[in-house]
Amino acid sequence: MKLIEKFFQRNDKIFIQFYFLIISISLYTCSAYSYYLREGTFNLSDTYVKGSVLIVVVFFIFGILKSRDNRYFIGTARFFRIELIVLIQTFIICIILSVVFKVTDSYSRIWFFSTFIMSFFSLVILKVLFDLFYRSLIYSNVIQRNILIVGDAVNCKNIIKKFPKKISNSVIKCLITIDEDSADTHFYGVPRFSLQDDINYVFNHHAIGQIWIVSSIKTQIHIEKLIDKFMQFSVDCRLISPESKFKFIEGLDSEAGFDFYNVSFSPFYGTDFFIKNLLDRVLSLVFLALSFPIILVSSIFILLNDGFPIFFKQKRTGWDGRSFNIYKLRTLSNSGMEKESKQVKSGDKRVTGIGKILRRLSIDELPQLANVLKGDMSIVGPRPHMLKHTTFYSEEILNFMQRHKCLPGLTGWAQVHGYRGPTDDKEKMDKRFQHDLYYIKNWNLMLDLYIIIRTAFVILFQKVD
Repeated sequence: MKLIEKFFQRNDKIFIQFYFLIISISLYTCSAYSYYLREGTFNLSDTYVKGSVLIVVVFFIFGILKSRDNRYFIGTARFFRIELIVLIQTFIICIILSVVFKVTDSYSRIWFFSTFIMSFFSLVILKVLFDLFYRSLIYSNVIQRNILIVGDAVNCKNIIKKFPKKISNSVIKCLITIDEDSADTHFYGVPRFSLQDDINYVFNHHAIGQIWIVSSIKTQIHIEKLIDKFMQFSVDCRLISPESKFKFIEGLDSEAGFDFYNVSFSPFYGTDFFIKNLLDRVLSLVFLALSFPIILVSSIFILLNDGFPIFFKQKRTGWDGRSFNIYKLRTLSNSGMEKESKQVKSGDKRVTGIGKILRRLSIDELPQLANVLKGDMSIVGPRPHMLKHTTFYSEEILNFMQRHKCLPGLTGWAQVHGYRGPTDDKEKMDKRFQHDLYYIKNWNLMLDLYIIIRTAFVILFQKVD
């Protein structure tokens, strides 16, 4: 799974912010070079430093505010006009402020206008370069969103026909039609499936990241059933072109001229998720370095107690229901490893002597920091389950797969509320699921920090079987 794709899962906000950040830095560079042309030095005086910083800050703020409702793929010409307007507004605001505070005599008009002219040309050059970079990300399938459309044949065909292919990172990979008796079989090369086909195969084969359910006159009576059906999967679900029957208050997006209502959408995208992912990598690297002596000593004890192997690897369910290999320090005896899919319970005879200590202090989980470093897991998130258990509980608990709409974690909201260890019955799993769902719906960086701090207290003071 490519995490960079998840940053763009809902919109291009993170790319636009990064773009305006680079442009803002280039403005300061232009200001410094203009000063160099006039004074022959790059060492700006305090007055010019303040003026340059003011230009950068005003441009960045205006740029983000001006583009907050627009996507990067609204078109190069239109987006360039926004940038040009922002640039002009920035210098007008700076002129007004210099007049208001009576500091116009402190600045050279030659410096000011040469900064503006060079900023304009740098804006043009960077826009072209970023356009090329953005298109390369799409064409190389780095940030591509693979879409499955579900609806009546006529409207699905019209959406496929009208949806832009060159300026959007959403790619319609396949469709499912509810009117299977439709005579129309031509969908511009997009493969067509039915609701009776193996949906899991469709998702996996086409790496589907979003489902678009078409809201039309023909699909109105099927909308609820379709939503219920696809909520059983972990991918994001949206209604496209919602009609007046639905009273949408929030969750409305637009893309390429179409309106969307987000029925079920992961909040893990954009700048916040980028910060979370960056913190995950940094913290996992730091924790791995700090815990290396503990892992080394534990490995020696495991080796002396029960021989090789030292580490335990197992398939677990990750984001979007995709599997990955999780790493742990082995706590079960070699003879007990034959039943590794069976959850460990209190008093389990398969657990070795050193294994009991490692499990009590959660030391056996430390190698999972490598999973975080790889991008398979996060520091905080729903705990990953064995594939067998995911399959079983997805049939027992309604919308169970919705807990897989983010990276699984070393610790989570359920774990700090006591739902740790084995889940040997449906009631326990249901409570864990409800806590995982709460975390996903209410996620923010402060909640992650709270869970990390509380986890430390749980490990140290709460008894775990």
